[in-house]
Amino acid sequence: MKHGERSVMIWAAISWYSAGPIITMNGQITAIDYMVILGNPVHPMVQMMFSNNNAIFQDENSLIHTAISIQSWFEEHEDVLQHLPWPAKLPDLKIIEPLWSVLESRVRSRLPPSTLKQLEDVLH
Repeated sequence: MKHGERSVMIWAAISWYSAGPIITMNGQITAIDYMVILGNPVHPMVQMMFSNNNAIFQDENSLIHTAISIQSWFEEHEDVLQHLPWPAKLPDLKIIEPLWSVLESRVRSRLPPSTLKQLEDVLH
């Protein structure tokens, strides 16, 4: 990234039943940011979609996903949400991987957004 450029992190969730929310954040995401996402919208979405408490949550082994605070969050909520242990560096097993090319082609088919608001509008 060049000096003066801002990065935007996009977080999204999908399930067998539907797509979850798309969240955009400026800059790098931290474990605290991730815990906020897990608390809202992930936790309420899981409770609504999986009222029988049989949800399994998958993420990857990035540093923020493996932080002690995040592991503690999953332990605290294990009665509602099972956290799937996931081996590192296996992108072929991640359900999101085939969707990246679809997302990229849809975003590239439009004029490049010049503001964060325009990017959010494109993604929704």
